[in-house]
Amino acid sequence: MMNLNISKNELRKINQKLPNVKKLIERDDTFIESGTYKKIFISIFDHWLSFDEADQMCVDEDLVELKNRREKFRNFIVEINNKTELYSWKYKRHYRFHIQKPVTLKDVLRKCDFDNLWSQSGQRYSFLIPEYSAVYAEEWDWTNIIWFTERKKIEPLLDIAKKVGLHILE
Repeated sequence: MMNLNISKNELRKINQKLPNVKKLIERDDTFIESGTYKKIFISIFDHWLSFDEADQMCVDEDLVELKNRREKFRNFIVEINNKTELYSWKYKRHYRFHIQKPVTLKDVLRKCDFDNLWSQSGQRYSFLIPEYSAVYAEEWDWTNIIWFTERKKIEPLLDIAKKVGLHILE
């Protein structure tokens, strides 16, 4: 996967639009409880599943349904990538938090690895979306999270989710 290092100016803008993003990525409970970021969920399901529903609906044996679910999340990422710049992150030596920019859509999709997405895969990828002051992260059971600072800024992302057949759960 090809990623570019970002400039100091880009890093400054990211830090401005996504305050303390490292603490969010690390799921620092104290920071999350501070309320700097709120969260909303993007799912293939139109409601929160009960335990019994999850048992029945989070089964991955139906290959047609599995492909359909993967395609919805793939289309979501493609649309976002077409609309704005996505940034990825990783830890470097000595636990340094490092932000990079994927070079192409192919690099973004390779990071997501949608061909291996299933109900129990989770927390393999996340993207910083500074233009919308948001972080998009894969979660579990066909439900992902958008962390945001202002609801009105992420409305275009929610519109994309609906357009590709995903549902918003609050």
